[in-house]
Amino acid sequence: MPLLRKAGLMALAFFALTLGGALTARADIIVSSSVNNQGTDNVLLNTVTNVNTVTGTVNSGAFTVNFVSASGNLSADASGQAVITAGSTNDPFTNISFSGADGFTFTRAVFNLNTAYSGNVTITVTGFNIDGGVFSQQYSVGANGENFFTVDAINGQLISGISLTAVGAGNEFEDLRQVRIGGAAAAVPEPTTMLLLGTGLAGIAARARRRRKAAKA
Repeated sequence: MPLLRKAGLMALAFFALTLGGALTARADIIVSSSVNNQGTDNVLLNTVTNVNTVTGTVNSGAFTVNFVSASGNLSADASGQAVITAGSTNDPFTNISFSGADGFTFTRAVFNLNTAYSGNVTITVTGFNIDGGVFSQQYSVGANGENFFTVDAINGQLISGISLTAVGAGNEFEDLRQVRIGGAAAAVPEPTTMLLLGTGLAGIAARARRRRKAAKA
C-alpha cells in the first residue's frame, strides 16, 4: 500500500474515533460522552418512593425497563426530565443499573448521570455477542449537572443491561435522568428452546406423513 494512502487511512480512523466528544470503542460496543437520540424513545417512569426496583416503559409501553441499585433503594419522579434518585437507604448512592425486563434487548441507550463530585464512573454493558462477554470501562464525570453518555451496540451485538458504578472514595451519584432506549426487541429464544421447538415441529410433521400414508393404504 502506498505510504500516502496508508497515512490517509490512519488519519480517517483517528478522526472516526474522536468525532462527537470523548469516545471509546471495541469491536462491538461504543460509548461516547455525547447525545445521540436518533432512533430512541424516552423511558417513561412510574413515580415511586424508596423501592427496590423502579420501572419504566418504552415504545408506548411495549417494553418494561427495570432500574435497581446495589447501594440501596431508589425513588423516581416521572414528571419533567424523568429523574431517578436514591431512596432513604441508599447513602452513599454509588450504583445504578437498568435492564430490559423479560429478556428484551436494545442497541442504543442515552442517559444523563449527575454526580456530586468530579471523578470517574465505570460503565458496564452486558448482552449478547459482546466481545469477551461483557464491556466495562471507566469514564470521567464532572459535578456540572450534565454527564451525557450514548452507548451503542454494533455489528449484531445486543444489550441486555447497563450498570453505572462510582469510582473513588467520596464519589457518589445525585441522580440518573433522561434515559432513552433505541433498537428495543423481544427476547431471542435460547438455543435449547429453539432445539425443543424444532424437535416438536419435526415430530408433528412425521405424524402427519404417517397419517397420509395410512389414509392412502
